[in-house]
Parts: sequence; structure tokens; C-alpha cells
Amino acid sequence: MLSTGRISAVLCSTDLARSQEFYEQKVGLTLSPETIPNHLLFESPDGSTVLVYGRPAPNQADHTQVRFWSTDVERDVKDLLTRGVVFEDYNFPNFKTVGHVATTAGVGRSAWFKDPDGNTVALFQPE
Repeated sequence: MLSTGRISAVLCSTDLARSQEFYEQKVGLTLSPETIPNHLLFESPDGSTVLVYGRPAPNQADHTQVRFWSTDVERDVKDLLTRGVVFEDYNFPNFKTVGHVATTAGVGRSAWFKDPDGNTVALFQPE
């Protein structure tokens, strides 16, 4: 059930070095050793996270804005489908959803849907 898992914020940046300095030096967050290329993952002691990813264009708020952590993303997708949630599907050369779920090697599995205001919400099951 989503109400019992971690929640994290996801933001984008046109300058990851500037963002890293800001979140480390100004906000006081700690960069996680689990950070992957083109991303910055900051963790708090309670498990909350802020993920900042690099993007060349300015923020248009079309990116994932909330991420719910899951222990079984397929189960949660099925549950949300029964509640009427409509999932986003993607079919790009290097990124594709199957059964509404995308798998990223070395990272995990994700599924996305929009809230009533068009905000993108993600389910995320780490590897």
C-alpha cells in the first residue's frame, strides 16, 4: 500500500553543479553514494529524498514531481488501475513501459500517472 512507503521529491536542473552546491552548501543535504550519472540524490536520516536530474531546458513542470516508493510496483499498478488511475506509457528506443512499468538496469522499476492537476506522480521500486 502506498500510504506506508517512502515518498520523495523529484526536481530538474539545467546546471547540476550549481544544484549540488546549493543543496549541499545552502540547504545542508548530503549527497547519497547511490547517485547515478546526470542525477543528484540527497537523503535525509528519515529516508526522505530529493532527486535532482539534469535537463538542458528550463523547468516546465512536466517531469515527475512526487515519487512513491514501492516494494512491488506491479502490485501497486494493478491496485491503482482498479481505482481508476490511468498510467502513462512510453515507447522510446531506450525507454519503454511494459504493463505500464519501465525497468532501468541498475536503478529499478517505475510507473507514472498524472494527478487531477496534471502533475506527474511516479511509483518506484529500487533494485
